[in-house]
Amino acid sequence: MAGGGTGGHLFPGVALALELQRREPNARLLFVGSERTLEQTILSRHQFERRSLPVEPPREVARHPWRFFTRNWSAWRAARRLIRSEQPCAVIGLGGYASTPIVWEASRAGVPIILLEQNVVPGRATRWLSRLASVVCTSFAETSARLPRSVTVELTGTPVRREIVESVSSNADKKAPTPPAPRELLILGGSQGADSLNEAVVAALHLIGEARTGWRVVHQTGLRQLDAMRIAHAALSSDALVEAFFDDLPARYRTASLVVSRAGATTLAELACSGIPAILLPYPHATDDHQRANALAHTAYGASHCVSHRSSTVETSSALAESLIRLMCDSPLRQRMSLAARASAHPLATDAVVNRVLLLARR
Repeated sequence: MAGGGTGGHLFPGVALALELQRREPNARLLFVGSERTLEQTILSRHQFERRSLPVEPPREVARHPWRFFTRNWSAWRAARRLIRSEQPCAVIGLGGYASTPIVWEASRAGVPIILLEQNVVPGRATRWLSRLASVVCTSFAETSARLPRSVTVELTGTPVRREIVESVSSNADKKAPTPPAPRELLILGGSQGADSLNEAVVAALHLIGEARTGWRVVHQTGLRQLDAMRIAHAALSSDALVEAFFDDLPARYRTASLVVSRAGATTLAELACSGIPAILLPYPHATDDHQRANALAHTAYGASHCVSHRSSTVETSSALAESLIRLMCDSPLRQRMSLAARASAHPLATDAVVNRVLLLARR
């Protein structure tokens, strides 16, 4: 499993690894990524074997050119040694700059390559490496038009964890999900936090006033703003659970009636499988504005509302408050959005990708 850097890249890899373990207990699985602490935190929960490479993101080339070139040169040499010593039967590229050394060296060694592309707009790594892959597994039909025509593309959806898929199966016969009491507003500030989203949400909750009655707020803030967000929620006198990161996010999905989130593709896939209506605030500085493209595609299904960041927090929070009031006060609308989310989901994505991996590996 090559790649990492963010939870959005890692969680699909974790879903695949768990399913591969279940099907092939004797298989050896190895994650190779960057040196970021987040990767170690996520992978240690499942005790997956992990190696890190001293890769530097492209944005560092202007600020620290010497470090960028020397560390990445070391990373590519380490990747070559790793491919030679481990001799993998397949490499799965999870996306991001951390995936490139291993995928490139695997291609040179003739190892089958499967790339995952979760976003509508394929990332730079996927665009560059796609011609080396046996197949690129995508989450949106629109993605194939943004890749070279010679590339084999398969619309599988984003692999999600089994416990999320099972929650879909357990609710498949229900006409609409039954909201918990009190209803729960889940705010996802991302695995690394999202300062502008956190601040806009708290300001919007202040604006909506009595519309919050009967709702409990569950807020994942990221570590950086944890204390500030706890103080802000205390000032609102709201029933709120505020944590830096939730290890039990699938359980949180099961109790959520509405989500406010960024528009990372992995999060959207999990929300779709869980059938949760959402208000999306795409990260405005994402590469190629890919989060906005994801959000618009998800909104087109009828599963979410998209609120763009404005020029100030005041303007953003005002627009967000309008969507919150509309959805928090309209249960039938939330139910329709929930059904639309489930209809857009790919609950068999993990199986589809694993089938392809095992076919290539056995060849």
